[in-house]
Amino acid sequence: MRIETERLIVRPFREEDADALYRIKTDPQVVEFCPDFLEVDVSREDMYDWIKRFRRYEEDGDIDSWRCYAIEKRETGEVAGCLSFCRQKLLHEYDLGWMMIGAYTGRGYASEAAEAFAETFCREHGVDYLTVVMDVDNPASRRVAEKSGFRLFEKRTVYDYHYNRYCDDYYYFRRYWSGCTLKDRFYGDSPYYGRSTSDREQGNNDNA
Repeated sequence: MRIETERLIVRPFREEDADALYRIKTDPQVVEFCPDFLEVDVSREDMYDWIKRFRRYEEDGDIDSWRCYAIEKRETGEVAGCLSFCRQKLLHEYDLGWMMIGAYTGRGYASEAAEAFAETFCREHGVDYLTVVMDVDNPASRRVAEKSGFRLFEKRTVYDYHYNRYCDDYYYFRRYWSGCTLKDRFYGDSPYYGRSTSDREQGNNDNA
């Protein structure tokens, strides 16, 4: 997939992007909030294997497996960051993420790329919406989500049954594409009358 915006090109990674991908992986903010991005212990040389894997998914027409796309500045050809994307195995929703090199943050690149990708992917593949999840302690990522058209769906708390404890909370966002025809998208979009409509009707009969 290749997408062009006013300032950016979102495209598959190429082998010559290995240094840029490693800069993204080792950026302090990425390490803080996504320490397992491209696995925890990887070297610069490992970037070539990841790029080959991403390219194979593209060539095979695989739109489900996890991969990254480069966010390139059109004016200079520099890679400023990346979008990550996959179909989640548990809920089968398509999930989007972003990681930026620190020198390029605060310029709106991530939100510009995310908005364009979400709209294009949903339109081309008949998907109603994309999701984004993030740590509640990452306000910068939340601003990117909201600026690119994602809306907070709910705050979630994960319970780890293996360790018998609650994990960190996270935010779950959705962005419906402009051509989506679904009417009920978020909590409150339709009235709630209890467990079922029949319960409401029964209540009206009891008051008659």
